[in-house]
Amino acid sequence: MLQGLTSFLVAIGLFLFVGLLRSTLRRRRVNSAVKQFFDELGSPQRLLFLYLVARLAGFLWAEGLHPSVAHGLETASRFFGILAVLRLFDSLIFAFIRWRGRVGMPRILRTLSVWALTFLAGSVLLRVEYKLDLSSLFATSALLSVVLGFALQETLGNLFAGLTLHAEQPFETGEWVSFGKYCGRVLDVGWRSTRLITGDEDELLVPNSLISREVVVNHMRPQITDVIELMVALDQEVSPARAKAVLLEAVNSCALVLREPAPIVQLASFAPDGLHYRVKLHTEGFHVERTALDQVQEAIWYALRRAAIEMSLPQTMVSYRERAAEADDRRRREHLAEAEDLLGRIDFVQALSAPARKVLVESARFLEYGPRQAIVRQGEQGDTLYLVAHGEVGVNIHVEGGPDREVARLGRGALFGEMSVLTGDPRTATVVALGDAALLAVGRDAFSQILSAEPDLAQSLADVITRRRLALDAARAAQQAPALEKESSNLLSRIRGIFGFKRPGDKAIG
Repeated sequence: MLQGLTSFLVAIGLFLFVGLLRSTLRRRRVNSAVKQFFDELGSPQRLLFLYLVARLAGFLWAEGLHPSVAHGLETASRFFGILAVLRLFDSLIFAFIRWRGRVGMPRILRTLSVWALTFLAGSVLLRVEYKLDLSSLFATSALLSVVLGFALQETLGNLFAGLTLHAEQPFETGEWVSFGKYCGRVLDVGWRSTRLITGDEDELLVPNSLISREVVVNHMRPQITDVIELMVALDQEVSPARAKAVLLEAVNSCALVLREPAPIVQLASFAPDGLHYRVKLHTEGFHVERTALDQVQEAIWYALRRAAIEMSLPQTMVSYRERAAEADDRRRREHLAEAEDLLGRIDFVQALSAPARKVLVESARFLEYGPRQAIVRQGEQGDTLYLVAHGEVGVNIHVEGGPDREVARLGRGALFGEMSVLTGDPRTATVVALGDAALLAVGRDAFSQILSAEPDLAQSLADVITRRRLALDAARAAQQAPALEKESSNLLSRIRGIFGFKRPGDKAIG
């Protein structure tokens, strides 16, 4: 009686300890290892509860129960107690192993070990308490063996498939895999099924026997990086060299695309609906494939739009080309007034004659950029100036040995890139679209046409640009008058040099 009371009190202490431990872990289940430990402690807590209930029932009603019932209640309480201690020590030992940073025994082997110990404990109890030998029962009962074999056929198939997966290790916890119609990240390999989490954050339990019959694709072997291929059908009138250059530029502008190995664009096939190009690129892993595809396809759409390259559509759309041309003309007429308004706000454009301004307006093009796409890059040569028509762009300066630093944001009407066009200087900053942005672009050819017809306008351009540059430099404000003449003369020489003309009487081009 005293021994039974002692074991009852010890069980109460263990039950309270496990309950307190789970209560503490419940608030910290963000970590996957902590969550696993919390779940594992649930089994010993329930078994301890059953042990206490069975013991309490034996204490209260032992005298009024039939001896065989009381004996059975005592045996059941011992069985629950042994199992509770086994499960508790199993959870604590492997939690300590994970805490030390080691993997420990796979879950399927742990489960089989616990089951084997459970069966052994039950066999020993039945043999000690009831003199029942289970080994002889299974050995002599052929009918029972056949019944159990048919009943457990699928369960045993999953068990042996799980052992095969553990032995061959085609995937490990945390890796992204595909088999059949299922795809996801492996959370756990159990004795009956493998648990996955899909890209949509849904949990799947796939039977191990089903996995063993499928072709398993491990997206993180032999390397972690993921390869993406997509096909783009373009108008056959566009030369392959130009199409490849536009597609490659679009892909390289995406942050999730790795620079090594470099992206590849190939002409895949000739088809009735146009030329098909294969775009092959690498990302840091399968887990970012959806986001990378979205980013790449968005960049390709904007790049094709800027380059005025049409994507091919089925030939059933007989009037497609004519409608596209009409839509392009309509957009050009709509943009003409906006281009004239935007260009008319620039101080050095105001210094031009009316015919010269008309040339700029008619040569201007509207280009569209998507989020995070670079418009100009620091250090590159440029022959186009830009005005922001819609949206917002960020101006970033690269600092040697550090990350790019944003120094300004430009909205509608803002101008950038004029010095590269007029003087040939490299770009002094990288300008990136912060969202959907439409820009008015004017090339150097337009200014070349204007200045070849009216060379005297070069002096006006140099004066106006110099005034604007000096006005932004507060440190040189006191010297503005003498600096203006010197800077204007220097700038005029550079403008003449880049456009290759000279005024009458000049001896040489500056």
